[in-house]
Amino acid sequence: MAPASSFEERQLLLIVEAAQRVGLEFVVIGNASAAMQGAPIMTQDIDLFVRDLKRNREKIRALATALGASCNQPFLPGSEMFRLETNELVVDCLFRLSSNQRFESVRSRAIALPIGALVATLEDVILQKRAAGRAKDKATLPILEQTLKVRELLEKAPKRK
Repeated sequence: MAPASSFEERQLLLIVEAAQRVGLEFVVIGNASAAMQGAPIMTQDIDLFVRDLKRNREKIRALATALGASCNQPFLPGSEMFRLETNELVVDCLFRLSSNQRFESVRSRAIALPIGALVATLEDVILQKRAAGRAKDKATLPILEQTLKVRELLEKAPKRK
């Protein structure tokens, strides 16, 4: 695994290493995913999209133990989301997205990072934030959409030799 450089990467590396020990497969979604792809955005937590299986719920509890985190489930009334917290780390584990995308679909398009994590594409993050419709998601959409446009322009630009 390549060394982590940013704050998000260092946090994500801790999660990746612990998740590998407990056998939990996930895709990073949300602002952390966008930040890892160069979007100039900050986040206070890392959102993990996890396949909704009983054994994965057990693995999330094992992940909490491996991280030395508390495990709050459900985090909010009526929610199935798990929140893992330490003094330095907040991890939200989601089984469903507002965009109704399936885990397999998001995973099939995900980008593999050198640190060993899969992150959702910017397109999938944008779709999720639009569907969620919360004020905080709406506030980040212009930044994410502009980042995507810039990336697409850079990909189309002629390569320098």
